[in-house]
Amino acid sequence: MLPAGTELHRVHSRNRRAHEFNPGFGTSRFAPFTSRSIQVPTMYAATSFGCAAYESVFHDINPAATFKSVPLSKVEELAGSRIEIDRNLKLARLFEPDLNKWGITRQSLIDTPPSSYPSTRGWAQAIHDADQTLDGMMWTSRRFDEEKCLILFGTRVDTSSIGVVSSDDFASTPGLLDRLVELGRLSRIVLTL
Repeated sequence: MLPAGTELHRVHSRNRRAHEFNPGFGTSRFAPFTSRSIQVPTMYAATSFGCAAYESVFHDINPAATFKSVPLSKVEELAGSRIEIDRNLKLARLFEPDLNKWGITRQSLIDTPPSSYPSTRGWAQAIHDADQTLDGMMWTSRRFDEEKCLILFGTRVDTSSIGVVSSDDFASTPGLLDRLVELGRLSRIVLTL
């Protein structure tokens, strides 16, 4: 259970509002997926700005690379937002030992390469369909493992339940961009022109 009033962080396209669900664009670990022939809108969020940044901007960086960088042009297409949900959320727990009761491990669901995403999206659909009271799923971040990630199901959480605390474009908010640069330095990731 995630208590009402918990502040969550997002890094998302600046063309999408802070409380707006992704209707099914892109390809990620747990989205998009359909349920009963309906595309399920989804929203990724995290328990800290650092986690949201590492699960989006820095997600595809190879940690073993000699030189790790992200083009500034990619970052300028994004916004950083803080949101707050006005009710308790019931989330499927994708932690060990919770995963073990389904006969799977973190390595087979969370710590997987993009080639496994069709399978992991299948798990998201199965979890969504198995319990109509679930609002989404939560797990420990793979890239920023001191915090948690979550995905909300737009079929269960209404945008009217999501309050926007703040939302700023990286391109026009130097302080937010500075925070991202500092986070990148933790892993020797630089922003390049």
